[in-house]
Amino acid sequence: MQEGYWNRYWQRRLSRRHVIAGGATLAAGSAAILAGCGDDDDDGGTDPTSAPGEPTKAGASPTAAAGKRGGTLRLSKASPDTGLDPYIVVTNFIHPAKAYSQMWTYRPSTKEILFDLATKYEQIDPTTLVITLREGVKFQAEVAGGRALTAEDVAYSFSRLPAMVAKASQVNGIQWSWMEKVEAVDPKTVRIKQKNPFASNLLALGSSALCVVAKEVVEANGGDLQKVMNAGSGPYKMTRREPTGTRYERNATYYAHENPSPTYVKDGPYIDVWEESIIADAATVKAKFIAGEIDILNTQQVTVDKLVADELAKTSGVKVAKGPANAHLIMQFDNFKWTDKRLRQAVWMAFDRDQFIKNIYLGDGLYGGPVADGFAKDGLALSQDELKKAQKFDPAEAKKIWEAAGGPQTFPSIKMITMQAIPLFATSTQFIAEALRKNLGVDVKVELVDPATYVAKATGGYREKAAKEWDLFVAWETSLQSMPDYNALVHYIPTGYGAIFGNLRPDSPKPETAAYAMEMLQLWNAQAQELNAEARKPKMAAMQKAILESYGPAIPLPVTATAYAPYRDKVKNFPVNDFMFGNSGTGYYRVQDLFLDG
Repeated sequence: MQEGYWNRYWQRRLSRRHVIAGGATLAAGSAAILAGCGDDDDDGGTDPTSAPGEPTKAGASPTAAAGKRGGTLRLSKASPDTGLDPYIVVTNFIHPAKAYSQMWTYRPSTKEILFDLATKYEQIDPTTLVITLREGVKFQAEVAGGRALTAEDVAYSFSRLPAMVAKASQVNGIQWSWMEKVEAVDPKTVRIKQKNPFASNLLALGSSALCVVAKEVVEANGGDLQKVMNAGSGPYKMTRREPTGTRYERNATYYAHENPSPTYVKDGPYIDVWEESIIADAATVKAKFIAGEIDILNTQQVTVDKLVADELAKTSGVKVAKGPANAHLIMQFDNFKWTDKRLRQAVWMAFDRDQFIKNIYLGDGLYGGPVADGFAKDGLALSQDELKKAQKFDPAEAKKIWEAAGGPQTFPSIKMITMQAIPLFATSTQFIAEALRKNLGVDVKVELVDPATYVAKATGGYREKAAKEWDLFVAWETSLQSMPDYNALVHYIPTGYGAIFGNLRPDSPKPETAAYAMEMLQLWNAQAQELNAEARKPKMAAMQKAILESYGPAIPLPVTATAYAPYRDKVKNFPVNDFMFGNSGTGYYRVQDLFLDG
């Protein structure tokens, strides 16, 4: 989609459709989903409207090196996965990227759609998106008999999403609730009828969670894929899932990508095997990486700041990619309990963000906001000056507000949960806990749990409309870092994690919380449905300012300014410009032109 497309959309209507194919450039730019079959007639018989710009190849990016086939790429993770269904679990990063296929990926550095299952899309009008599927795509040989993947499979897969909410799905509604009906026009054509215009629909479809699964495999396993290793058409098959780790081997029947988009390879990925070893201790992970036993360092396990990056860069056989982080980190309130704005304000003012940046990021940090700083250059995130004015440290005033609002009576103690598997969560939690003890005079108890328990406690109580076992907890969500109204607004609205984590829900038994949930939802919808790029900016700003003025429903915490990615130099074509976008873009899990040499 060319810059300013949606501005032009309303200024001109074309007598022919513009179809996007190849590497398409994009401007940086929510109940049940029905699945069905349909004809390919235009609704209403009106002239079709323009789609997002002319096809654009990835000419601005460096040419990838010619690949070498073979080898095993070795990774680590802190603990076993909590399930394998990509429509339920989003913390198992490697699985949907390897065992399944998606419509496309999105490369943030060049703002391109890079096609996978799809070969083109057509935004016929603001609420109708048509996708053409690639020829020759089949499920893996052991999946559904290796039959052809069709548009009906896409319609079935996307229609699963609402039902997965009852199974505590972590794939929140921002990614899919904009779809009203997904139908198969013919075996190779998918039509998505949207509930409303959605400026980020193409970015959402790049999520690794929105993959295609075989209906017969789902039905044969009781309605979910939590224990099913393979049910898709992905480039790799999961061949091992044990307490010590997992293994993915090349899919011998993987489909060809004719005229492949960048990061894809015509005859499939170069690397033969991906292995993840489960290693709980971060120091051991780092030592194994330095020794050459791990090929890409897991920076969620091992904190890599400037000092560590400089140290590793001097290590023989190691390279360190560096770039702007575009991250978020939040402290979630249980909004069943924190209904008094003054109590939220007191917590907001009780810790020193500058000291947080100095202690935790060694000075290389930014004030966090409701939208990640990387979108500020597009006018979609508040500036650092605006954020600093709204997040002043004032311990004396915080204590005064806390006591006037009855904080000591409402919260005789505050319970926080965290996990050591992501060191940043643990260190951030301890920093804030100590600040609240010192500046509010409140007893803060910190519970350290394993990752599975952390997720269970974070989501617990949602279906029952019950209060959480905790009062505050630190989190992030990295599924769609490339999408401005996800990163980090996902934590501030009911259709995101605001409800699942924070009990921010329109049906809340707490009237104040219900009203605030509706306000957040209305503000989010206003910007999401605005297709004029310039008109969208003040709507994004209005929502962010409302969050800052209400001191919630979550607190944006400071973030690192710089992301680092250490990897062994035998890893070639590492996505140095996009590694920080993980599974939402062309991070190393999803690129197929990565190869090993040495």
